[in-house]
Amino acid sequence: MQKAKSGREIDVGNQDDLTPGLKTILLTGLLQLILMHVTIHSAGQVENTRDTVTVSETVVNQGDQIEKTAEALELDQDYSELAEDIATFAGKPVNLNAAKEDDLDAIPFLTPAQRGNLYAYLTTYGEVFSIFELQSVKGFDSLLIRRISPYITISHPSQVPSPTPGNLFRFGHYDLLLRYEQSFPKSMAYQNEDSSRAINPDSYYRGSPQRYYFRYNYSWFDKLTIGIAGEKDPGEQFFRGAQPAGMDFYASYLCLRNIGILKNCTLGNFRVSYGQGLTLGSGLSLGAVPGFATNFPNATGIRPNLGMSEGSYLRGSAVTIKIKRLEISGFISFHPRDATVSHIDSISSSVDEISSFSGTGYHRNGQELEKRNVMTELVSGGNINLSMAPTQEIGFKIGLTGLYYKYSAEVNPVIHPYNQYVFHGKKNLNTGIDFQLRFRGQFFFGEISRSLNGGLGCLAGTVLNPDPRMCMTLIYRNYQPGYQNLFSNAFGQNSMNANERGIYVAVNAAVNPGITISGYIDLFTFPWLKYRVDAPTRGQEFGMILLLRPAREATFSLRFCQKNTRFNEKTEPGAIIHELCDNRSRSYRLGIDWLPGNGIIMKTRVDVKESGESNSSTPFGYLVYQEVQIKSFKRLENITLRFALFDIPDYTSRIYVYEPEVLFGYSVPAYQGKGMRCCTVIKLMVTRHIDLWFRGGITCYSDRSTVGSGPDLTEGSVRGELTAQLLIRL
Repeated sequence: MQKAKSGREIDVGNQDDLTPGLKTILLTGLLQLILMHVTIHSAGQVENTRDTVTVSETVVNQGDQIEKTAEALELDQDYSELAEDIATFAGKPVNLNAAKEDDLDAIPFLTPAQRGNLYAYLTTYGEVFSIFELQSVKGFDSLLIRRISPYITISHPSQVPSPTPGNLFRFGHYDLLLRYEQSFPKSMAYQNEDSSRAINPDSYYRGSPQRYYFRYNYSWFDKLTIGIAGEKDPGEQFFRGAQPAGMDFYASYLCLRNIGILKNCTLGNFRVSYGQGLTLGSGLSLGAVPGFATNFPNATGIRPNLGMSEGSYLRGSAVTIKIKRLEISGFISFHPRDATVSHIDSISSSVDEISSFSGTGYHRNGQELEKRNVMTELVSGGNINLSMAPTQEIGFKIGLTGLYYKYSAEVNPVIHPYNQYVFHGKKNLNTGIDFQLRFRGQFFFGEISRSLNGGLGCLAGTVLNPDPRMCMTLIYRNYQPGYQNLFSNAFGQNSMNANERGIYVAVNAAVNPGITISGYIDLFTFPWLKYRVDAPTRGQEFGMILLLRPAREATFSLRFCQKNTRFNEKTEPGAIIHELCDNRSRSYRLGIDWLPGNGIIMKTRVDVKESGESNSSTPFGYLVYQEVQIKSFKRLENITLRFALFDIPDYTSRIYVYEPEVLFGYSVPAYQGKGMRCCTVIKLMVTRHIDLWFRGGITCYSDRSTVGSGPDLTEGSVRGELTAQLLIRL
């Protein structure tokens, strides 16, 4: 997105500064409050519990944390794995009568102590016949049971037949997903004339502007799963040129589970995470950056993976065996990597030095194709962990993790004062030990890790439940500047777990069934320099969300966040020494979610944000949207409509918003500039086994005549996208 032109400041207290469109939406919100009052007092209780949970917990917690993660990383990340995890948790409820201890990790909103208490209850009393029995579990009440009810089920365990070819075919489940996407209008990279292409070959994309994606899954109970997926990005060729095999990237796996002592055996693409992710944590997770306590599960261990993140995947073989309380895992991965070449051996013509990795996965023009598969990456490691639960009140787990990776070329980045501690060389070794302890409703965890150069990183924390309706989280972290790990994904402010110390405290309290308060504060320091920060610094981040539920049909949310950091002061170009200035970012949000009728959900959001130097006047940016979800129209299963207005004059005040998407899709755009956006998602149930989605979005800017930059520049002030998705389930 092109950087916005400098705009006027907005005084949120002066009605004359509000645009007519903003007045319209605020008036709509006022009318909603009036209608909501009538609905609450005239209608009976809503029977659709899943809708109630959706508007109160899932949207506020999951969507807010995804937006927070996107803003913190400030990168074009692949969130497909995260979207898949969220959809899996909601679409595959855990059968409590067949659940193993690890299966309970897939139930969101539970603290580790509550999961331990639930497992102890299931093993002590056996089969559960009603969800209301869970009120007998320590730490459970009716409010918590209602929150987790969409993610659990109670039924008799199914008998697994013998794995004959007939049974594999008869009892297997098959999923085929096909997706088509395209943005419009076409950018300059597709419109350049042949003469321009000859002068600058990198100014055009060699392929078509469509994105193609497919995935196929086969599953047989919890014993066998097979998957394959592929993706072609816009601008990449398809079955010609640099992509003769069709898709630019493929992922596949075969996974066996729960067969005797064999807990998991995966061949193909997979993810691995242990402990707190400090020694090894591949992929993204909702709890990787400071934010509001979500208690959303971050699965650990080895998991098959069909994610399309071409810069951070593992491909090879992985095995986990479990003997009573002892688990032993090992894996090896080997595949090519994209990188920027800085030196080629003159004799062998092989790449012997790179300056940086390329994780975008784009191979659209000659410059990007030159980075493709120029080196290889070997990753191997394993984990041994032992868990014990002597009594219902006490349980512990301790694990040892090792990770070794080696590259075929020397990693030699351009060294500046701020990055002199970053990884360089061909190989690295990380070892770590982690623990978890549950003692009388309290949960303690931690991990310490060491890299080959002697750098250390450690993390420790506790989750306390002083009351069934209150949860407190405390995390301390200390990652030395010299700690080097390209596969860590532990809690912290930086994208890499290095050069950081901090203390994080979060509280989530349900005052009563109608009022919930969540807040956090993170105090952090950076012992060494950072990019655009020419001195060690410290900062603070804090926020609060107040949820009000006057009835089951309505939820109000008020959110405030502030982050204080320091950056280099703007000086003349070429300056060697920079003074530091204080930078402050504040954001405010008002949300209204309500159900005017069965199967209808309405959402209103007002976001206001300011960001800039603390001692100067900073302009406000705002974003307002109105969304309507309509469900249960027989074949027309779901319609989502969203209309948004935004006026964000400064790049530093950009606002990230989690948008409605198709199944397994994701969209977290950063709004900036001035204009409006419309987004629609339609889901059709063609037959009992076939679902069809259509998604369309269009953004109209009023402060520019072009959108984007470089090859992605488009003429005009309008930009849109279309998505069609087909899912066949047998």
